[in-house]
Amino acid sequence: MSRKSSAGDLDHVLQPGEAVVVSLNGVVKGFTRLSGLGGIAGIVAALTIPRVLELPFLLGGLTIVVVLGLVFLLIYYGAGRPLARRHEPPLSGPYLSLILTSSRVLLMDRDLGSDQAKLAESVDVRQVSTVRYRKAGPLVPQRLGFIIDGMGRREYEFPRSEPVRRFVEGFSE
Repeated sequence: MSRKSSAGDLDHVLQPGEAVVVSLNGVVKGFTRLSGLGGIAGIVAALTIPRVLELPFLLGGLTIVVVLGLVFLLIYYGAGRPLARRHEPPLSGPYLSLILTSSRVLLMDRDLGSDQAKLAESVDVRQVSTVRYRKAGPLVPQRLGFIIDGMGRREYEFPRSEPVRRFVEGFSE
């Protein structure tokens, strides 16, 4: 489900002469842990239900797929959306894109069924301070945090495959 934003996708939000330095796809803080725990519980439930009900092979396989789909929706709507609404700025869902351009930091809201991300926040690079990066651990995703105008704290989580370190290096140049 990883959709990389290309420069063509961002034409509607980029200003003339502005270039994308790095684009990251991630989630709001806390969603990775909740989705991980929910996913484990969902897998256990999906594998247990066909066995308990003694379903035939094909019906059991279909049941596993349906249960996993329902668990994903439960995690998204039950945990992800409430986390995203409490996020600053409020988002429609837990998935987001964070884009560093030559002059701004853009926060794009990636709604579950939408083809195009919506601009949730645009901040001038000069307003961003105290950029903090924590690399991923065995059970912890990469984390990126920064402060806007000395007061607005932003924190996000990213999978290991995202070039978060390049985002941080963009502020030291």
